[in-house]
Amino acid sequence: MSSMMNNKRIFFRFLFGGAAALAAVVLAANFTKITAAPPDDTRMILEHTHRTYISPPCYEQAQKTNHIAESTLGEARTHSYSPESACTEQSLQPIQITLSAWLQEKLGIQKGKWDW
Repeated sequence: MSSMMNNKRIFFRFLFGGAAALAAVVLAANFTKITAAPPDDTRMILEHTHRTYISPPCYEQAQKTNHIAESTLGEARTHSYSPESACTEQSLQPIQITLSAWLQEKLGIQKGKWDW
């Protein structure tokens, strides 16, 4: 009978230890900040005439011709295009976010800053 009691104690120690470790990881993820930059697949508008790119929030005030195409930030960089304005540059600045928020964005649970 004492062997069974011993097994129960071990089980509960393992269970509570695991729960405590999980709680510590979740807590740390909510307070640990990381720097996040826009991914290469961030939606951009390429302005081929001026060889610039425009972020969607800056499109209305951008100087553009009719020679535009929807693409990605990675594609704009591949072609060595420049940001069309300070607005586009500022909209693409890296940000500080919690590890938890970053993970939620990567898993598709919440929208990220650059989900235009």
